[in-house]
Amino acid sequence: MTLRLSPKTLEAAYNYLRTTPPFDRWGLPPGGDVKFIVSRRPSEFGRYQWLGHKHSISMSAKAIGQTQTLMQYTAHEMVHLHLQATRQESKSNSMHVHNAAFRRYAGQVCRKHGFDLKAFF
Repeated sequence: MTLRLSPKTLEAAYNYLRTTPPFDRWGLPPGGDVKFIVSRRPSEFGRYQWLGHKHSISMSAKAIGQTQTLMQYTAHEMVHLHLQATRQESKSNSMHVHNAAFRRYAGQVCRKHGFDLKAFF
């Protein structure tokens, strides 16, 4: 069965992860303060964006079909959110650049949640 994504589902995944280590120590905003979007991009699992006044996380209904994948890519975008909030995000305009800070936090997340670090990027 393929997972059906909705903004409510994305927010629930985010809020769950937010209560677990290491996210619970990062002071992330509650899900109600983040804009969640379901996209249809087949080549992009998820995307984090700072909209100038609000955090935004989108997940692709074309690329994500299982809960494990949703949780892993939500966690990935949460690392980007944390980096933006703490001014550690890469200054590159490419969404595929993951700086040393991203790699460090990704390692923490993958160890705690059992995600494959090689697949996390």
